[in-house]
Amino acid sequence: MGEQLKFWLQYYRDATVNSYAQMFFSNNRWFALLLLLASFVDPFTGLSGLIALLMSVAATHWFKFDPALSRSGAYTYNSLMVGLAVGVYYTFNIQLLVILLLMSVFTLLITVWMANITLKSNTPFLSLPFIAGVWVVILSTRNYAAIGLSERGIYTINELWSYGGETLVNFYQKLNHLPIPAFVDVYLKSLGAIYFQYNIIAGIAIALGLLLHSRISFLLSLVGFTTGYLFYHFLQGGYSEMMYSYIGFNFILSAIAIGGFFLIPSGRSFLLVIICTPLIAILISALGSLVSVYQLPLYSLPFTLMVMLLLFVLRLRYQESKPQLVLLQQYSPEKNLYKHLYRKERFQNETYFHIHLPFFGIWHISQGHDGHITHLEDWKYAWDFVVTDDNQKTFKLPGTDVTDFYCYNLPVLAPAAGYVTEILDEVADNTIGNVNREQNWGNAIVIKHGEFMFSKITHLKGGSLKVKTGDYVKKGEVIATCGNSGRSPEPHIHFQLQATPYIGSKTLRYPISYYVSYKNNAVTFHAFDYPKQGEYIARVAATPLIKNAFQFIPGEELMFEYVNENGTKETLKWEVFTDAWNNSYLYCHNSKSTAWFVNNETLHYFTDFEGDKKSMLYAFYLGAHKILMGYYPQIELTDHLPIEGFFQGPVKYLQDIFAPFYLFLHGDYSMKFTFADEQIQPEIITIESSATAYIGKTRSRNMKFKIILQENHIAEFTITEKGETRTAKWIN
Repeated sequence: MGEQLKFWLQYYRDATVNSYAQMFFSNNRWFALLLLLASFVDPFTGLSGLIALLMSVAATHWFKFDPALSRSGAYTYNSLMVGLAVGVYYTFNIQLLVILLLMSVFTLLITVWMANITLKSNTPFLSLPFIAGVWVVILSTRNYAAIGLSERGIYTINELWSYGGETLVNFYQKLNHLPIPAFVDVYLKSLGAIYFQYNIIAGIAIALGLLLHSRISFLLSLVGFTTGYLFYHFLQGGYSEMMYSYIGFNFILSAIAIGGFFLIPSGRSFLLVIICTPLIAILISALGSLVSVYQLPLYSLPFTLMVMLLLFVLRLRYQESKPQLVLLQQYSPEKNLYKHLYRKERFQNETYFHIHLPFFGIWHISQGHDGHITHLEDWKYAWDFVVTDDNQKTFKLPGTDVTDFYCYNLPVLAPAAGYVTEILDEVADNTIGNVNREQNWGNAIVIKHGEFMFSKITHLKGGSLKVKTGDYVKKGEVIATCGNSGRSPEPHIHFQLQATPYIGSKTLRYPISYYVSYKNNAVTFHAFDYPKQGEYIARVAATPLIKNAFQFIPGEELMFEYVNENGTKETLKWEVFTDAWNNSYLYCHNSKSTAWFVNNETLHYFTDFEGDKKSMLYAFYLGAHKILMGYYPQIELTDHLPIEGFFQGPVKYLQDIFAPFYLFLHGDYSMKFTFADEQIQPEIITIESSATAYIGKTRSRNMKFKIILQENHIAEFTITEKGETRTAKWIN
C-alpha cells in the first residue's frame, strides 16, 4: 500500500509540475515551481488553474491514457490554461467549480484527440485544445445565471487590502509606478498574461525564471516582443491590443517556439522569428475581427496557428537545411543547440550502414577510386586489394602460379550483415598474366545490407563460395576465398558498394566504417573514410582484454571502492541498463546519475550524461569518452566534448547568449594506450586520456585520467585535476 501511494504521489507531482513548465516549452522543475507560484499572484486564478489541472491528471489515470505523456504534462497543460482563464474571468462559486471540473476533462479529451490527429503530420497541437475548451466555457456560460463575471481586478486596491493590509497595497503601488519605459512594462505584463496574471509582479518573477532557465529563451522573448512592438508602431496599429489585453505574449511564445524549441537556435532561426512576428501581428488583427463577432477572446490562437503552419511546411522541404528542425527534443534551447553541434562534430561522416573491410590482416590497395586501369566511369568507386611482402611484391618466387601469390586462397569476409542476393561460382581461375573478358567479374557474391545498399566482392576462387542465394550472413563471416577469376591477371579482391543487386551494377560512393592504415612506423585510425590507392590497411582487431572490460552487459553491476572528497571510503555501485529504445547506460546508485554509451565492437563511446557533474561516473564519462577496442599503442584517439555540462558558471551563461551566432567555448578529448605487459595477448593494459576545456584558444581546464584494465574488467580508474587525485578501485 505504501509503495502504491508513493507511486501516485510521484505521478501527480510530475504531471502537475511538468504542466506548468510545458507552457514555456520546458521540463525544468525549479522553473515550473516558480511559474506555479507566479500563477498565484491572483490566488483565485491560481487556485482555479490548479484544480483544473489536478482533475485533468486524475482523468488521465481513469481513462488509462499513456502514463509517460501524462507525467510529462503534454496531455494536461491545456486543462491548466483553461482553469486559469476561467478563474480570472468568473466569480468563484460551487456552480463554477462544477463547470471547471467538467471542462478540464473535456479539454483533456480534445487534447488526446488532437494529439492523435497532429501526430500523423508530426505537428504539435500546442494550445488548440485550450482555445476550444475556453471558447466552449465562454459561449455556454452566457446561458447560466449562476455563473457570473468576476469583478476582481476592478477594485484591486480593496482586494489587496483584504489580503495584506496597507503593507501589501503600498508594495503593489510601488511596483506599478516603477520608473520603467512603457515597452518594459508591457513586456513584463505580457509575460504574466501567459498565466492570466495581468500584473507586473508575475511578469518580473517569470522573466527572472526564464533568464535563469534559458538565456536563449529569454533573448528570443525579447526579440519576438520587440519586433511585434515595433511593427505595431510602424503601422500605427491599435495599441490597446498591446497595452490592455497584453496580446503580445503571442510574440513571446512564438519566438521561443520557433527560435529555439522546435528549431535549432541559429542566426537563421532568429531571422525567422523576426519574419514571422509581423505575420502574427497581422493574424491578431485579422482573427480579432472575426472572433469579436461572437465576443470571443483571441488568447494564443495566432501563436498556435503560425507555429503549426511553419513547422508543417518546414517538414516538407526536399532536403534538410538551416534552420534545422530539432530531432531529439531536450526541452531547452541551449541543450537543443549544444547537443546538435556535439552530434554533428562527432558523427558528421557516420553512415547508417557500417561497412567493414572484407578480409583479415594487412592488405595493399593496388587500385582505388578513379583507378587508372579498370575503375572508370560508372565503375570508378571500387577498390582492388592484394597482399604484399616487405619488398612490396605480391608473390613469392617464381611467381608463375596462382599459389605463389600471397593473397590467393585467403579467406574473404562479409563486410556487414545481410542477405546474399546473387552469386557466381563456376568460373575457373586464370593462369598468371591471362584474363577472362567474357566472364569479366569472375566468381562473385552480392550481399544486400538494406534498401539500395549492396556490396559486391569478385574474382573469387571457383568452388570456394560457402554461401548460396538467400543465405543470411553475419558481419565478418567467412564467405569465400580469394581467387583469380574473370578479368584478373593475378589474384586479388575487387570490392565495391552499389545500389542495385546485380553482379554488373554500377558503383556507389560509400565509406568504410572503421579501419587502420599503416605508413612507415605510424598507424592511423580512420572512421567513415575512403581508403586511397597505395595505402596498406586492415580491419581494427579487437583485443580481448579491452573488449571484455568495456562489454557492459545489461544487469551487470560494477563495484568500486572510492575515497570521496571528505576523505572517507565509499562503495560505488554502477549498474548497466537498457531503456525501451534499446539505448544502453550506466546508472550510479550513489549519485543517481546516468551515462549513456554505445559499444559497436570497434569503439566504446559515451553519448550523453545526466546527473551529478561532481560524481565519479561523470569523471568516467569524460575519461572513457571514446575507447578503441584494439590495442594500438601508436594511435592517439581524439574526440569532442559537449559544452553542456563540461562548462559551468558565468562563462557558460555568457556563451548561452552568443551560442546561436558564435561559439567561443569548446572541449577536446584524447586517449592513448601507454602500457601493456605484452603485445599479442596482454593481461594488463593502461589507458591514459585527457579532457581539456578552452575559452577561445586559452586552456581553462584540464583533467587527466588513467584506466587500468586487468582480469577482463576495469581494475582501477583515476582522475587528476589541479593537483588533486581521486581513485576508484574494482571490488571483486
